[in-house]
Amino acid sequence: MTLPTVKAASGLINIVALGWALSAALVVLYVICALAGMIFPEAPLTHGWLSLFSTAPLGTLKSFVDGIVGSIGFAWVTAFVLGLVYNRLASRG
Repeated sequence: MTLPTVKAASGLINIVALGWALSAALVVLYVICALAGMIFPEAPLTHGWLSLFSTAPLGTLKSFVDGIVGSIGFAWVTAFVLGLVYNRLASRG
């Protein structure tokens, strides 16, 4: 079984599209974890992810905003590095 692949016309990754996609995915994951942390405050399953992006107490508005901004920032850094490395390696082949 082969998985379908999607490539740009040149075979390179569009870094801006990757940045927006990663931003959306990480923000959604952060919100899900924040909601899980509010619903199950004693469960340690989400605290590691939530505390990556903020030093504010969990469940506060500041930690929520910091987490969303941090997720977007991390997504763009990842997209930039991953896109550049992938595009460099893909252009060699």
